[in-house]
Amino acid sequence: MKYMVAVTSPKKSENVIGVAAAHALGMGAELIVLRVIPDPVKVGVVAQLISSERPLEKATEHIDKIVEDLKRRGINVRGEIRTGKVASTIVKTAEEEDVDILFAGACHPDDRGFLMNRRDPIMEYLVDKLPTTLCIVRTTFEQENAEDDNGENSEIKENIADG
Repeated sequence: MKYMVAVTSPKKSENVIGVAAAHALGMGAELIVLRVIPDPVKVGVVAQLISSERPLEKATEHIDKIVEDLKRRGINVRGEIRTGKVASTIVKTAEEEDVDILFAGACHPDDRGFLMNRRDPIMEYLVDKLPTTLCIVRTTFEQENAEDDNGENSEIKENIADG
């Protein structure tokens, strides 16, 4: 079996990584940890002007730390970093890797009223387009509203990628 977990910032990804890792360990499945960095060219002119190598460096650092930790726990894991539109890149990677289950985090219902809605375009896209099983893992309210490593709320950056 092959599983994939889509992650964002470290704090926002804790729950989904934990759930995916437990399932991968229990089933002896390979686990792919995927981080998609929004392509500044596709996001807009302002993003192009302020883009740097920092997002890739931080993503690499984050993925490497996750992979190292999960390997120590006996999980067959590898990391992937891709650039593009977030939701469509997740779907494309899941198809290319022929994964059995994709684990993805979703907003906490206290924050938005219910698990999935129109304000979560990435999750809506995954539900509509993903050709495999999707395991939705709720984040806590604190995780959903956590600041990323740059001191900015990364939710806006993640959601505009497929907007």
